[in-house]
Order: sequence, then C-alpha cells, then structure tokens
Amino acid sequence: MPIDYSKWKDIEVSDDEDDTHPNIDTPSLYRWRHQARLERMAEKKLEKERLEKEKKTTNKKMEDLEKKLAATDVGSSDKDAIQKQLDEVKAQEEAWRKKEKELEEKERLEPWNVDTIGQEAFSTSRINKVTDKKPVKVLTEEEDTKAMSTFFETNESLLERLGATKGGAKGTEIFLAEHPHMASEYTANWLTIEALNAAIEMNEEKMSTMAEQCIIIQYLIELAKSLNAVATNVTVQRQFFKKFQNAEPVYLGQYHEEVKAFENRLRTRAETKRAAAMQEAEADEKEERIKASPGGLDPQEVYEALPEEMRKCFEAHDIEALKGVATKMDEEVFAYHFKRCIDSGLWVPGKADEEVEEEEEEFHDAPETSSS
Repeated sequence: MPIDYSKWKDIEVSDDEDDTHPNIDTPSLYRWRHQARLERMAEKKLEKERLEKEKKTTNKKMEDLEKKLAATDVGSSDKDAIQKQLDEVKAQEEAWRKKEKELEEKERLEPWNVDTIGQEAFSTSRINKVTDKKPVKVLTEEEDTKAMSTFFETNESLLERLGATKGGAKGTEIFLAEHPHMASEYTANWLTIEALNAAIEMNEEKMSTMAEQCIIIQYLIELAKSLNAVATNVTVQRQFFKKFQNAEPVYLGQYHEEVKAFENRLRTRAETKRAAAMQEAEADEKEERIKASPGGLDPQEVYEALPEEMRKCFEAHDIEALKGVATKMDEEVFAYHFKRCIDSGLWVPGKADEEVEEEEEEFHDAPETSSS
C-alpha cells in the first residue's frame, strides 16, 4: 500500500531554547511559544484524565442501578424510579463518549511539534566494538569569530542584498533559491547587528526589513534542527516556505507578533547604546576641557557651581558688574570661586584681573567713617 505522507505536512516548529546572538534576547523569542504549548498540552491531559474519571464513575453508577433493577425484591414504583435514574446515567455516558471522540479528533488534527513528533516504540542496548571515530569538531570562540568574519567578507554583497529584501517570506524564498548557503547562523547574526545599527541611526524602515529577514532565517534554522538536518538543505527550505505559505492565520499572527517584539527589543537596545555613546562623548569632552584648563578643573562644572550673580557676569562678559559683585559678596566666598575660575580657564589673569583685585583691596582696606 502507498505510504501516507499527509501527517508530515503540519509540524509545529520554532521552539529553540539555545543561545544565539548576544545582542538580543533571542531565546525568549521562542521560549514563550514553547512554554505556552506545554501549558496547552498539560491542560488537555488534565481534561482527558478528568473525562476518564467521570466515565468510570458513570459506568460504576450504571452497574449499580442495573443490579438494583434486576433484584426481585424491588417494587414496581421503585423500579420506575431506578429506570429513570438509569436512563439519565446512560444519557450522561453518551455525552462523555461524544466528548471523548471530540478530544480524540482534535488531538488527531493538531500539528506535531518537537515534544510529540517522536515517541519511543521500543528500546534496546547494544555494545559495539570500540573503533577510532572521527570526533565532530567544535569550534572555539576565537575560531567561530574568525569563521563568521570570513563569512561576512565573502558574502558581503549577498548579505546586503538579503538585508534589503522586502516582501517577507516570499522575498526570502526567492533569494535562497539562488543562494541556499545563506541560510546560516552567521547570516542571522549579521542581520541582527545591522538591524541594531539601523535602530541606533533611527532608520525604522531599514531596521524593520532586516528584523523580519532575521526572524525568517532563524525560523528556517529551527525547522532544520528539529528535522536533524541543515538549513542549507534545499529540500528543507522548500518544506519550510511551503509550510509558511499554508500557515493558519493564528500562526501568522504569532509570527508578526514575534517580529514586532524583536523590533521593540532592538529599539530598546539602540536607545541604551545611544545613551552610553552620549555619556562616553561627554566624558571625552570633559577630559579634553580639563586637559586644556590651567589648574585641572572642568570649566563647565566650575561655571555651573558659581553663585548666580557671578554667573550672570560671566554670561554678559561684564567686568564692571563682576567688580560690583566683588564689593558685595563675602571676601572668602568670592576668592574661592574666583580662584576656581582662574584654575579652570574661565578667567585669564591680566589687567582686568588686577583691577578687580585692587578694587577688592580698596574696599576691604578703607577705614570706617563715623557719622556725626
């Protein structure tokens, strides 16, 4: 008889829990779907167990009523009552059977996933002769970084083309049909980095396009993992895009939600990096200002710490007003701030400085006059 392959058409995928690129919280992109599916499976299991328990209770009750009905010492009126109860119990049993069939049909039509696709049919152990096996090479972090850098350089034009490809999965399908080797973790990493750069530059259109392409490539990689295949396999790619094209609206809705969630994480990450870059730039500017100051003080901090009346004089570049402030302000307070102005470079000592000091000395050395 021909083999029925229809059961392989609907397989629920995208539930990877491994780490991907460090720039984003990629595992959470899939983990919540996996957790939600496990919760749904647990609820179905509880419902099935509850149904089985109710069926057993109903069957036991029906057996007891049938025994009572068959007893010879039961009167006709009691038999009528028992028969009525028995009819009700039978109706309840029929309802449970109908519910059980509905659950079985629903379970049969539900798409497979990595938690249900494989079940152990039998188990056996064998001891083979030890032979020299060629170990699978696992790249070190340095080797992986070098390989990724080489991939970026070799496929630079193709990566840029994919990053600019619009049209969602259809555009990606056309691109990968020509370049199947681009279905790679390195491609997803490049798209993540460039999408983040676009978000930092506040280029929303570019960021959204790359974010969607990144999610599609990651979905394809996850399907390949669940099938123990590689994402560059042309057959796997065709299966993926066929499934994507025929996906139910609920799954497409989840896909679009994940793309939006990814975009939001990129925006948040970009905002953080912009703030960090601004702080770094401000720190560099402060360091340059301190280097240029005569006494190693930051002129901006000194200016902001000045009393309001002194600050107004510096804002207006009014030396005469500053002389007036010197005559009114406490001598030690004025001297403290004035020295900080000199050390920071806000005030360059010169003739005007000498005039301010002479004015201050005259004010403090003048004898007090008594009124007659």
